[in-house]
Amino acid sequence: MLVKIGRKNVDVSSQDCASRPCFVLGVDKGTYTPGRGYTSYHRDGRGKLKPRPVCETRHHRGCPTNSVCERCRTSSPDEPGGTCRRHAFGSRSRHDPHVDCGGQMVAPEGSS
Repeated sequence: MLVKIGRKNVDVSSQDCASRPCFVLGVDKGTYTPGRGYTSYHRDGRGKLKPRPVCETRHHRGCPTNSVCERCRTSSPDEPGGTCRRHAFGSRSRHDPHVDCGGQMVAPEGSS
């Protein structure tokens, strides 16, 4: 998902990412191979180098898991105590088969 932060469209996982403590703004220049460096670069339509703004935490390690839905087991970087925002497949109607999961977000097992 691209979100406008300042003047740049940044690749993040949700609209709330810029306000999270794990968010670190960085750039993705292209394909990096350890021991060889960059083997290819992102370019625009005219061949000019075009680095892409990204969240460095998500780009290198993935988003942290701060809570898990006790019903559907979806992980989230949000704090525990909220409601799950994932759409679960259900049978609400013939035309709109998706319903909200609505489960409670709890701390993952093994965390203190």
